[in-house]
Amino acid sequence: MAGVLEIQNLQKNFDAVKVINDFSMDVIELTLCCLVGPNGAGKTTTMDLITGRQKPTSGSVTFRGHVITGENEQMIARRGLGRKFQIPAVFRELTVRQNLEVAYSHEVNALKNIFSFSSRQCDARIDEVAEQVGLQERLAVIAGTLSHGETQWLEIGMVLMQDPALLLLDEPVAGMTEQEIEKTADILNTMKKTKTLIVVEHDMGFVREIADIVTVMHMGSLLAQGTIQEIETNQQVRDVYLGTEDH
Repeated sequence: MAGVLEIQNLQKNFDAVKVINDFSMDVIELTLCCLVGPNGAGKTTTMDLITGRQKPTSGSVTFRGHVITGENEQMIARRGLGRKFQIPAVFRELTVRQNLEVAYSHEVNALKNIFSFSSRQCDARIDEVAEQVGLQERLAVIAGTLSHGETQWLEIGMVLMQDPALLLLDEPVAGMTEQEIEKTADILNTMKKTKTLIVVEHDMGFVREIADIVTVMHMGSLLAQGTIQEIETNQQVRDVYLGTEDH
């Protein structure tokens, strides 16, 4: 399979501090890559550089054959790259369906989306996405009354409404119950059959359930990459990351 995302020699400096230091990574299409590492390893900054939220000091990011280094967030999103942040950003006063309707449209004014005629194409997409994220029975519910897990699934659904080729998810199970974590693993394992995913995660039990490839960062650099079995038996990784996870 071809690489959907190629990162080459990425570097990000804040004054004299190198936050990302010569980081390279290839993500193969229709795989789920977990990006792990201790706090301060540079995981979220790497996500910011991929999506255009921040600009790299040097290096390149290529998405589906297009060099996207330096492009703005909106342009990169339109190329087919979606991102879910750790803290959900949903319209709490709207229903689940209305949130998905807003996400479907390119119109930035939420009120225009709500009062516009809902197309059959949009309705079909809402039904499809709601089933994917397990909210098909919750479409009429006000988003502000959802559980924490349901809110996370709604935001994943909102990203899916744009049908991106690559999804970046930042700690999607943080704060979830054990049952919600299990359901999220099922959702992501189904999603990776048709989507490419990069997931930043600290919960190694969850990583075991979903990861095809694990990429370990340390101090802004690539430490190791491989299957979860290869990573867990890598002594350098254990010394730097896994052995200090609980601290």
